Amino acid sequence: MSILKTKIAKAQKSYPDLKNEKAFGKSEEPAQNILSSKPKNVDGRRNKKRPREPGSYVTSERDRATKNIVKNYGKAICSFACSEVGKPYLESVLEKHNIQQQKEFLAYISKVKESIDSIQSFRSLLLVRDDDTDDIVAFKKAFAAIGEIFIKYFSVNWIFSGRITHKDTHLKFRFKMLRRIQHPEFFTYLKQGYQKNSF
Repeated sequence: MSILKTKIAKAQKSYPDLKNEKAFGKSEEPAQNILSSKPKNVDGRRNKKRPREPGSYVTSERDRATKNIVKNYGKAICSFACSEVGKPYLESVLEKHNIQQQKEFLAYISKVKESIDSIQSFRSLLLVRDDDTDDIVAFKKAFAAIGEIFIKYFSVNWIFSGRITHKDTHLKFRFKMLRRIQHPEFFTYLKQGYQKNSF
Protein backbone atom coordinates (compact mmCIF):
# COMPACT_ATOMS: atom_id res chain seq x y z
CA MET A 1 0.00 0.00 0.00
CA SER A 2 2.89 2.37 0.78
CA ILE A 3 4.21 1.91 -2.78
CA LEU A 4 0.85 3.01 -4.18
CA LYS A 5 0.84 6.08 -1.92
CA THR A 6 4.35 6.96 -3.09
CA LYS A 7 3.28 6.69 -6.73
CA ILE A 8 0.23 8.88 -6.08
CA ALA A 9 2.42 11.49 -4.34
CA LYS A 10 4.84 11.52 -7.32
CA ALA A 11 1.94 11.86 -9.76
CA GLN A 12 0.54 14.77 -7.75
CA LYS A 13 3.95 16.45 -7.77
CA SER A 14 4.43 15.95 -11.52
CA TYR A 15 0.86 16.83 -12.49
CA PRO A 16 -0.51 19.51 -10.12
CA ASP A 17 -3.88 19.51 -11.93
CA LEU A 18 -4.42 15.89 -10.75
CA LYS A 19 -4.37 16.74 -7.04
CA ASN A 20 -8.15 16.79 -6.74
CA GLU A 21 -10.04 13.61 -5.90
CA LYS A 22 -11.62 13.42 -9.35
CA ALA A 23 -8.26 12.54 -10.91
CA PHE A 24 -7.77 9.48 -8.72
CA GLY A 25 -10.90 7.49 -9.46
CA LYS A 26 -13.25 8.82 -6.79
CA SER A 27 -15.63 10.25 -9.35
CA GLU A 28 -17.13 9.38 -12.68
CA GLU A 29 -13.96 10.29 -14.61
CA PRO A 30 -11.12 7.86 -13.83
CA ALA A 31 -7.51 8.97 -13.66
CA GLN A 32 -6.61 6.78 -16.62
CA ASN A 33 -8.72 8.96 -18.94
CA ILE A 34 -6.99 12.11 -17.75
CA LEU A 35 -3.53 10.62 -18.18
CA SER A 36 -4.39 9.35 -21.67
CA SER A 37 -3.89 12.87 -23.00
CA LYS A 38 -0.13 12.45 -22.62
CA PRO A 39 1.79 12.39 -25.92
CA LYS A 40 2.28 8.95 -27.44
CA ASN A 41 5.17 7.47 -29.38
CA VAL A 42 4.88 6.33 -32.99
CA ASP A 43 4.05 2.78 -31.91
CA GLY A 44 1.13 3.97 -29.77
CA ARG A 45 2.75 3.66 -26.33
CA ARG A 46 2.75 6.58 -23.93
CA ASN A 47 5.91 8.62 -23.64
CA LYS A 48 7.30 7.67 -20.21
CA LYS A 49 9.75 10.55 -20.01
CA ARG A 50 9.51 12.23 -16.63
CA PRO A 51 9.47 16.01 -16.32
CA ARG A 52 12.89 17.52 -15.71
CA GLU A 53 13.56 18.69 -12.17
CA PRO A 54 15.55 21.95 -12.07
CA GLY A 55 19.07 21.66 -10.73
CA SER A 56 19.22 17.87 -10.85
CA TYR A 57 21.19 17.63 -14.13
CA VAL A 58 24.76 18.83 -14.61
CA THR A 59 26.54 19.22 -17.95
CA SER A 60 29.62 17.01 -18.00
CA GLU A 61 33.07 18.58 -18.03
CA ARG A 62 33.79 16.99 -21.44
CA ASP A 63 30.69 18.59 -22.99
CA ARG A 64 31.49 21.97 -21.46
CA ALA A 65 35.06 21.78 -22.80
CA THR A 66 33.89 21.20 -26.39
CA LYS A 67 30.74 23.34 -26.34
CA ASN A 68 32.17 26.57 -27.84
CA ILE A 69 35.14 25.30 -29.86
CA VAL A 70 33.67 26.07 -33.30
CA LYS A 71 32.37 29.46 -32.17
CA ASN A 72 35.74 30.40 -30.60
CA TYR A 73 37.76 29.33 -33.64
CA GLY A 74 35.39 31.09 -36.04
CA LYS A 75 35.52 34.39 -34.17
CA ALA A 76 39.31 34.11 -33.77
CA ILE A 77 39.76 33.63 -37.53
CA CYS A 78 37.64 36.74 -38.18
CA SER A 79 39.66 38.74 -35.65
CA PHE A 80 42.92 37.53 -37.22
CA ALA A 81 41.74 38.53 -40.72
CA CYS A 82 40.99 42.06 -39.49
CA SER A 83 44.15 42.46 -37.39
CA GLU A 84 47.48 44.07 -38.19
CA VAL A 85 49.24 40.73 -37.65
CA GLY A 86 47.09 39.08 -40.30
CA LYS A 87 47.27 41.98 -42.77
CA PRO A 88 50.27 40.71 -44.83
CA TYR A 89 48.70 37.25 -45.08
CA LEU A 90 45.33 38.75 -45.95
CA GLU A 91 46.80 40.84 -48.78
CA SER A 92 48.41 37.72 -50.26
CA VAL A 93 45.16 35.73 -49.98
CA LEU A 94 43.04 38.49 -51.51
CA GLU A 95 45.48 38.85 -54.40
CA LYS A 96 45.37 35.09 -55.01
CA HIS A 97 41.54 35.14 -55.17
CA ASN A 98 41.41 38.31 -57.32
CA ILE A 99 39.68 40.40 -54.65
CA GLN A 100 40.43 44.07 -55.24
CA GLN A 101 38.17 45.56 -52.56
CA GLN A 102 39.91 44.80 -49.24
CA LYS A 103 37.63 47.17 -47.29
CA GLU A 104 34.52 45.33 -48.51
CA PHE A 105 36.02 42.00 -47.51
CA LEU A 106 36.87 43.30 -44.03
CA ALA A 107 33.37 44.75 -43.69
CA TYR A 108 31.94 41.36 -44.68
CA ILE A 109 34.13 39.57 -42.12
CA SER A 110 33.18 42.02 -39.35
CA LYS A 111 29.51 41.52 -40.15
CA VAL A 112 29.59 37.71 -40.22
CA LYS A 113 31.73 37.48 -37.07
CA GLU A 114 28.71 38.32 -34.92
CA SER A 115 26.64 35.55 -36.51
CA ILE A 116 29.04 32.71 -35.66
CA ASP A 117 27.49 30.74 -32.81
CA SER A 118 27.34 27.12 -34.05
CA ILE A 119 28.68 24.61 -36.55
CA GLN A 120 25.92 25.53 -39.01
CA SER A 121 26.65 29.27 -38.94
CA PHE A 122 30.41 28.73 -39.29
CA ARG A 123 29.92 26.15 -42.06
CA SER A 124 27.72 28.61 -43.99
CA LEU A 125 30.70 31.01 -44.18
CA LEU A 126 32.80 28.33 -45.87
CA LEU A 127 30.37 26.42 -48.05
CA VAL A 128 29.81 27.90 -51.52
CA ARG A 129 26.15 27.77 -52.59
CA ASP A 130 24.56 28.03 -56.02
CA ASP A 131 22.81 31.33 -55.21
CA ASP A 132 25.99 33.08 -53.96
CA THR A 133 27.24 36.04 -55.99
CA ASP A 134 30.75 36.01 -57.45
CA ASP A 135 31.95 38.38 -54.71
CA ILE A 136 30.55 36.19 -51.92
CA VAL A 137 32.13 33.08 -53.47
CA ALA A 138 35.51 34.84 -53.56
CA PHE A 139 35.03 36.09 -49.98
CA LYS A 140 34.22 32.57 -48.74
CA LYS A 141 37.28 31.08 -50.44
CA ALA A 142 39.49 33.84 -49.04
CA PHE A 143 37.99 33.33 -45.57
CA ALA A 144 38.79 29.60 -45.75
CA ALA A 145 42.36 30.35 -46.86
CA ILE A 146 42.96 32.85 -44.06
CA GLY A 147 41.41 30.33 -41.64
CA GLU A 148 43.93 27.69 -42.71
CA ILE A 149 46.81 30.13 -42.16
CA PHE A 150 45.50 31.06 -38.73
CA ILE A 151 45.09 27.47 -37.54
CA LYS A 152 48.44 26.29 -38.91
CA TYR A 153 50.62 29.16 -37.69
CA PHE A 154 48.78 31.30 -35.11
CA SER A 155 46.23 29.19 -33.27
CA VAL A 156 48.62 27.76 -30.66
CA ASN A 157 49.66 31.25 -29.60
CA TRP A 158 46.00 32.34 -29.53
CA ILE A 159 45.01 29.34 -27.39
CA PHE A 160 47.69 29.80 -24.73
CA SER A 161 47.82 33.59 -24.59
CA GLY A 162 44.06 34.20 -24.71
CA ARG A 163 41.21 33.89 -22.22
CA ILE A 164 40.14 30.41 -23.34
CA THR A 165 39.19 28.20 -20.39
CA HIS A 166 39.71 24.73 -21.89
CA LYS A 167 43.06 25.25 -23.61
CA ASP A 168 43.99 21.55 -23.94
CA THR A 169 40.68 20.74 -25.63
CA HIS A 170 41.05 23.60 -28.13
CA LEU A 171 44.57 22.40 -28.91
CA LYS A 172 43.35 18.82 -29.34
CA PHE A 173 40.65 19.87 -31.84
CA ARG A 174 42.97 22.15 -33.81
CA PHE A 175 43.59 19.81 -36.75
CA LYS A 176 39.96 18.65 -36.79
CA MET A 177 38.98 22.27 -37.34
CA LEU A 178 41.61 22.57 -40.08
CA ARG A 179 40.22 19.51 -41.92
CA ARG A 180 36.69 20.88 -41.68
CA ILE A 181 37.76 24.25 -43.08
CA GLN A 182 39.44 22.46 -45.97
CA HIS A 183 36.31 20.31 -46.59
CA PRO A 184 33.28 22.30 -45.39
CA GLU A 185 30.84 19.98 -47.18
CA PHE A 186 31.62 17.36 -44.50
CA PHE A 187 31.47 19.83 -41.63
CA THR A 188 28.35 18.52 -39.89
CA TYR A 189 29.84 17.50 -36.54
CA LEU A 190 33.00 18.04 -34.53
CA LYS A 191 33.25 15.36 -31.84
CA GLN A 192 33.61 11.66 -32.62
CA GLY A 193 30.57 9.53 -31.97
CA TYR A 194 28.14 11.56 -34.05
CA GLN A 195 29.19 9.80 -37.25
CA LYS A 196 30.40 6.28 -37.93
CA ASN A 197 33.46 7.47 -39.83
CA SER A 198 35.52 10.05 -38.02
CA PHE A 199 36.64 12.96 -40.16
